[in-house]
Amino acid sequence: MTKRTSTWIAVAIVAMAILLAYNFYLLNTTQTSKEDEATPVKPFYTMSRIQYVEKKLSTKEDALEARTYEVVFDDQGHFRTEVIEGPSTGTTAIWDGEMFREYDADGKLVNETEASKSVSAPRPFLSRGFNEQILDFIDKGDFGQIEGEADIAGNAADVYVKKEPASTVPDEWIKQYPSFFDKEDNQEEATYYVASDRSKVLGAESRNNGKLFYSVKMKKIESLDEFDPAWLKMK
Repeated sequence: MTKRTSTWIAVAIVAMAILLAYNFYLLNTTQTSKEDEATPVKPFYTMSRIQYVEKKLSTKEDALEARTYEVVFDDQGHFRTEVIEGPSTGTTAIWDGEMFREYDADGKLVNETEASKSVSAPRPFLSRGFNEQILDFIDKGDFGQIEGEADIAGNAADVYVKKEPASTVPDEWIKQYPSFFDKEDNQEEATYYVASDRSKVLGAESRNNGKLFYSVKMKKIESLDEFDPAWLKMK
């Protein structure tokens, strides 16, 4: 899409990213080629079990597909994330503070990366950077007034809607997803669900011409009293 200074771009970046090769993680931009020079990233979630539902455009058809993920974080932000419902159920990724490993649905290791300091989160939605950016926009009034209220995963949420004028949509999007994107007329809209106490972002949705093409929403948030080290190992 064309570059814009609008706050909608935060969700647009996420939506565009998920259309690329299937990933579980985002390496923080402070990661360098020399691991000992990487800047440590302070995790946003620790000692937590989270379930969230992500809906995104299918790579195989002109339609949305949904996956439910479960993530557990230890006290240092190390995590295990797994698809527990939807396409690729059983696919898992683990970051133990030293290595980031990805496994297919059969438990086979498919990727291994040394990353001891600057893995941020299994999804931008769960990262400190994303949450603090959106909360900062709200504090500055960039999102305008609260449009409504909602209950997300048992948490009271304020709803903000950001609309944008027509913009350029990549030709490949129009060709692959004609029911979502138009050649000339595209009206974008982003909805954010923010905890009423301003502690976190609970969900985000992207629509084009009123039609949802990406969303991520919390389903369950649970604090952990204990963390089993075995969760950071693949059986």
